[in-house]
Amino acid sequence: MESPLRAHAQGKGVFLLTGHFGNFEVATLAGISRFPQYRGLFFFIRRAIKPAWVNALVWWRYRRAGFGTLPKRGSIDGIFEALAQGGLVVYVFDQHAESSDGVTVDFLGHPAGTFKSLAVLALETGAPVIPASSWREPDGTHVIRFEEPLPVIECDDPGEAIRLNTRAYNTALEQMLLRHPEQWIWMHRRWKIPRVTYSAPTTASVQMCP
Repeated sequence: MESPLRAHAQGKGVFLLTGHFGNFEVATLAGISRFPQYRGLFFFIRRAIKPAWVNALVWWRYRRAGFGTLPKRGSIDGIFEALAQGGLVVYVFDQHAESSDGVTVDFLGHPAGTFKSLAVLALETGAPVIPASSWREPDGTHVIRFEEPLPVIECDDPGEAIRLNTRAYNTALEQMLLRHPEQWIWMHRRWKIPRVTYSAPTTASVQMCP
């Protein structure tokens, strides 16, 4: 927990960048129980589950464990409020985003529609973005790992800043899932954009603005 603890001390709130890794529901609930001082400060951005009674059960379970939940749609004000309170907002980032919600950047060598909201919010608020993953060891132990905060890529062109930071988030996801690819829970079409319509950024353009 050293990385998020240091980042949280900055007083800007924290974004935790993650994906569907390992037994993330079990590992997260069990792991945060060891840090009671953060009860009520963790917020998950989640898409509603169908049917409604299953969604209500899941959200109730999270509230009982001390987590807040924010809807995937229309949660901007809630995110700003959570960060202002010193919250840690969890972004599950490995899902497809339509063109109205995202930008096209590379993910595992293929063009992928990726949500741009995290980059927009991180650039606006200055809240650190910390990659986080979990996996299950052969003996049944669950591990949660936090990386160091990702450097912010700033540009004169706001759109390019959003694109480059979003690509950096996908790179962080790649590194985490490739440690334990067999434990990445991938159950939907992550890549829906034809390769012929996309020009991949160079390594240099990912690291700095043109």
